[in-house]
Amino acid sequence: MNSPRSGGDRSAALPARLHGTPWPSLRAVGLLVVLPTLLCLWVVLAVAEPDSGGRAPALREADAVTGSFRIAAIEHEVTEGRGRWAHATADYTVLLPPANGQQGGRGVPATFTAATERRHEVGGTLYVGHVPGHPELGAVGDDQRAEVERKLSGRVVEASTSWVAAGIWILVTLALCAGWWREGVTRRGARNTGEDWIALRVRVTGGGVHTDAPPAEGTDQMTARERRDNTRQLKCLLLAVDGTDRTVPFHGELSSTVAGTVLAGASGLLVWHPQRRRSKDVLAELIGDDGWQLPGAVPARVAQDMAAAAPAPERGPVPEAGAGRQVRLLDLGAAWSATVPKPLLAGLVCSLVSMGALVAVPDNGAWRLWAGAAGLLAPVAALLVRAPLADEGSA
Repeated sequence: MNSPRSGGDRSAALPARLHGTPWPSLRAVGLLVVLPTLLCLWVVLAVAEPDSGGRAPALREADAVTGSFRIAAIEHEVTEGRGRWAHATADYTVLLPPANGQQGGRGVPATFTAATERRHEVGGTLYVGHVPGHPELGAVGDDQRAEVERKLSGRVVEASTSWVAAGIWILVTLALCAGWWREGVTRRGARNTGEDWIALRVRVTGGGVHTDAPPAEGTDQMTARERRDNTRQLKCLLLAVDGTDRTVPFHGELSSTVAGTVLAGASGLLVWHPQRRRSKDVLAELIGDDGWQLPGAVPARVAQDMAAAAPAPERGPVPEAGAGRQVRLLDLGAAWSATVPKPLLAGLVCSLVSMGALVAVPDNGAWRLWAGAAGLLAPVAALLVRAPLADEGSA
């Protein structure tokens, strides 16, 4: 693609057909799916309970079975809560059947550590995974059969935790995707232009912030809360309209800081159809004179004012659709490794390292919660660090 800074042909016609945004839309949806997935993985891995002793893998390889056994002894019990129904963690001992009738038929003691949903007493029963005929391999147990089967299958995450995490992941992902589908200003299909489109000659002056507020004449009928709820701050590209002193805010799902730096000084057409709206915006396209197209939106109030107030001689008629003119999408986000802030990259690397440690190290301890918290908070901390740096750089 040619440099967007070049002036190009100022008399370039409006293309007969504008691009849709299938690839940027797929990338946006992919991001909205990946982020909740990573968050759920960090949390689930942090609270996982791997078998650091290696007993469960040995039992699994020897085709262990699950049965119910009486508790012969309880040691080192630690309870959480009060009463009989308090959660408990203890070393439980059961008597496994001897191998080939040895030891005179007496049971072989096997001790394992389990975190149960309630306190147990000697003589009570637990579900125990063991290998018949091989009591020397030991046992694993719990008061929930599903928990014993989880350990024997090699899964480190409890079934209840998996279901809760899956439910939260589905709800969060659907909410994000639904919000993007409703508000995404760059989501659109390919379409043809026509005489009912509005076109303005503009020049990019840089990035900035636009306050989209209700008109002043409506303040008497609106409460302070309603006005506040209907006022929004938009980070956008600022476009100077040729022949006037007006500035049009153009916003999209692209960093206005990056876009303002790259496109400053570029000239082209800002085009939109008055009936193509989404929420509080009119969908618009910024088309550079040298052949690039950037999808975005203009606040509906601004679009209406520009269409009504700009005199026809200044605005000019919509150029004839040039069937021979081709444009292609300008995708500044493609080179994300060069445009993403360095603190954010560092935070993402820290998160990946934390997840790798949770997956690779089977030991179960308090460090897992700390590693999970570090993985979750590292990107957030990076963004908080980046904000002051960005303010210093723009000062």
